[in-house]
This record gives sequence, C-alpha cells and structure tokens, in this order.
Amino acid sequence: MRIHVALLPLAAGIFAVAQTTAGAGAGPGAAGTSGFRARPPEDEVVYFLLPDRFESGDSSNDRGGLTGDRLATGFDPTDKGFYHGGDLKGLISRLDYIQQLGASAVWVAPVFRNKPVQGAKGRESAGYHGYWITDFTHVDPHLGTNDDFRALTDAVHARGMKLYLDIVVNHTADVIAYRECPMSSCPYRSHAEFPYQRRGGLGGEPINNGFLGDDAPHQTAENFARLTRPDYAYTPYVPPGDEHLKVPDWLNDPIYYHNRGNSTFSGESSTFGDFFGLDDLMTENPRVLKGFIDIYGAWIDEYGIDGFRIDTAK
Repeated sequence: MRIHVALLPLAAGIFAVAQTTAGAGAGPGAAGTSGFRARPPEDEVVYFLLPDRFESGDSSNDRGGLTGDRLATGFDPTDKGFYHGGDLKGLISRLDYIQQLGASAVWVAPVFRNKPVQGAKGRESAGYHGYWITDFTHVDPHLGTNDDFRALTDAVHARGMKLYLDIVVNHTADVIAYRECPMSSCPYRSHAEFPYQRRGGLGGEPINNGFLGDDAPHQTAENFARLTRPDYAYTPYVPPGDEHLKVPDWLNDPIYYHNRGNSTFSGESSTFGDFFGLDDLMTENPRVLKGFIDIYGAWIDEYGIDGFRIDTAK
C-alpha cells in the first residue's frame, strides 16, 4: 500500500492524513468507499472524543481485566481523574448519532494500552485519556480489544466517514527511574552542564566517545551508534518487574530516551525534558523514528485508518 501524507495543524497537534493511491489496497473495511477516501481532509467536519468518557457498551471491561481497588484498576466513575467505563463498543453504538450531527470524520483519543494508574502518593490518577502508553500495538483493555477497534473502523467506513487516531511519539508512560532522585521528582539537567560526552556532568568520566551531539546535521544512524551510555545527566534504570513492560520491546531500553529530568516548560527543557515525569523519547535518533514509523504504519496496514492526530508536536 502506498501512502500520501498531508499535514494539517489542529488543536496544538498535527494531523497526518493517510491517503491511499488509486488502485492500492486501503486496508480492511475499505471496499466500496472510494467516495469518502477521495474527500479532501480539509473538507472534513471532525468530531473529537475520549472513548472512556463517551459511551459504555460493555461493562465487563470497566476495570481493564484488573482486580483490586481503583489504584490497581484505574476505575472510579465518581472521580474525574479515573476511568469511567466508556469503550469502543459504546462508540460504535453512537456512530449514527455522530453522523446525524453533521460530522464526516471521527477523531478518537489514543486507544493504546496505558499504565492504569501513576502519580505520586496521594496524587494518583488513571490513564483514561490514553496518553500514558506502555503498549503501542494493543488497545487498552479498559476500552476493548483490537477486534473491537477493527469493528469500529469498519463501522465508520460503512457510513462513508473517516477515522482519525490520536497518537503519541513524544513520550511513553512514566516507567524509567533515576538513581539520583525519587521517581518523577528530578530537576531538568541541561546539555551545557550535562553533555552527552561526560558521565553525570562536566567533571565526570568521558563516555560516548565520538558522539557529535543531537542537532540536525548529526541525526544519523552512524552518529547515534556512538551513543551507548544513557547516564550523562542522570543514571536511568527500569524498576524490577517492568523490564519488558513496554511494547515493542526496544522501547524498554533507556538509551532511546533523553533522561534529563522533568521539563520546566521553558527553554530546551520543553523539548528534552520529561513531561510531568513521562519518559521523553529521543526522536532525533533515527532508530526511534523508524520504530514509530513501523508502529503506526502497522495500524494503517492492519485496520485501514484514515490518518493521525500527532500529540505534543512542535
């Protein structure tokens, strides 16, 4: 399948619209849908929703297959910071309503498997919004299954509508910890004071010999192959039991993250810092870029979705 991509700015993110070439396979659910596929993306009337907050079609998945209290399952419909029970089956049941409002496309918040609950003690909340991803290949069990997502795509297309999926490439869930400070409580450490070529600061031992930095001219596979030590600012590690929490498995290696501590939302930290502790991906690394092209390309190939809204794009 050949894909043309158009980028449209929207809601502090970017829409990446996948349009198949004439005669090329368009994925499941695309038969007889040439009319809506030919419709220019700028002509769409887009309806946005968070599946968890829209409609419940299956109460058996409210706790995502987990047991225990809300800090284990993430489910508490009395608290706005936790799952409320909406899911993909519920969304399918309301597609006629959405279409009757005049919408020609549906944009859904991320549906991928999330860390159910995270946050400092006493300040915990759940990943109902979809932005704390651990598994980029499966639907979060609070929302349903991959088969449910396929059914959603087919149902949207059967109505001549398009489906846009919100995706994240900036970060994952907060899994990586640093030896030097409590989890999610680490101040940002800059390039100037903590360069890639020294361990733990300017006076530290030399590391990553030959690495030329992460600026645009040096964003090559050859250069990043020299970045072998992630302990230039902090000493990152994956807590016991979480070594293979993220999927695909390459995401569990700290070398693919910036590991510079929390963003202050100003200066370079807005690009390289952890967003409220979320593990900030090193998207300058070609390996990371290719990994996400493979991840999200598979969702187009497998389900025939029509485009992406790219979260936290700059």
